Amino acid sequence: MQGKGLAAVVLAAGKGTRMHSDLPKVLHPLGGRPLLLHVLDGLCPLAPERVAVVVGYQSDRVRQAVPDGSVEFVEQTEQLGTGHAVQQAEAALSEFDGDVLILCGDMPLIRPETLQNLIARHRESAAACTLLSLKSKEKKDFGRVIRTPDGRVDRIVENKDATPQEKTVDEYNSGVYCFQKSILFKALKGVDNRNAQQEYYLTDTIARINQEGLAVEAIQTSDASELIGINSLEDLVAAERLFSQRASNP
Repeated sequence: MQGKGLAAVVLAAGKGTRMHSDLPKVLHPLGGRPLLLHVLDGLCPLAPERVAVVVGYQSDRVRQAVPDGSVEFVEQTEQLGTGHAVQQAEAALSEFDGDVLILCGDMPLIRPETLQNLIARHRESAAACTLLSLKSKEKKDFGRVIRTPDGRVDRIVENKDATPQEKTVDEYNSGVYCFQKSILFKALKGVDNRNAQQEYYLTDTIARINQEGLAVEAIQTSDASELIGINSLEDLVAAERLFSQRASNP
């Protein structure tokens, strides 16, 4: 993409306990290739200046699976949440100025076009952060996007922290964001871990950005298949089926 600089941070530090395997979650194969490589392939059409992959569990094994020199690796030695994971990339991006796209290394089906649309909306609106959300009547265990009465994005509440009323919201957070870099790391410094999981949530930056009087935007997708995160063997089977369907109908 032309114009303002773009970097990407890919979160790939998790163990994936529900996979019941010693293999790092992002290295489980889809269509014969590790999940992480599908995500990195999806970034190629965006031509980011920098790609930082946050590794943790069996980090050496994850590093070895990625072609030499194609990305930078940063280490998350303790699994303290998504916000903490992104903070580990701050030093690697110290010389970078522009927008930072954040996505998960276990979401192999997200389309480059969706990411391009997200970045375009972010830049057109000059927002501090733009997130990708899913509008769906199907109940999911994703975080909910909470809006103000006039429709603006106010905050994101994680599923485990949501009240019964908040769980009736049918707009879900995908875990994909585009931030202005300087605002991202400033907001992360104000995030705490007072929540159900005692983790530093990346999602908490949304409320902090709003408190600063800055704009948060969202674009919605209704295609839940793009946002499948692989957290279990059942998820992997479902993703394999969708992957095969795409290959048959490109």
